[in-house]
Amino acid sequence: MTLQPKQVTVPDALEMEEAYFMALLAKKRTVIKTLLMDQKLMRGIGNSYADEILYRAKVSPFSFANRIPPKVALKLFHSIAKVLNKAIKDIAEANGDELTGELKDFMQVHGAKLKETAKGEPIKSDKIDGRTSYYTAIQELFN
Repeated sequence: MTLQPKQVTVPDALEMEEAYFMALLAKKRTVIKTLLMDQKLMRGIGNSYADEILYRAKVSPFSFANRIPPKVALKLFHSIAKVLNKAIKDIAEANGDELTGELKDFMQVHGAKLKETAKGEPIKSDKIDGRTSYYTAIQELFN
């Protein structure tokens, strides 16, 4: 903690502009899940929500960012806001003024206890940069 923190120069995931996100993906040959969690590129997405965002957009967490077609990248951009805003709403409704319970209760795909999605899709897991990633076979791989 410091009295004079450095000014943040990267956008929060919920305030990020479409053009910034699209340009970021186009120039980075990084695994998309790693890119989404990189707090030096955008703030506010952790491991759990990266899985949820990628599942909603139907993009494999192993895809390379610069290989994702523009139309799919746009869908991914919109998934960020939808997933994060829904999480904020669900957690607020469940907790009111006091934060209690497991915050992962609302996850569709991320969680060791989940074996399949609400749609009946088997959930797979694997490590990406040392973190467990949860995904399904319906998520398209771009490499």
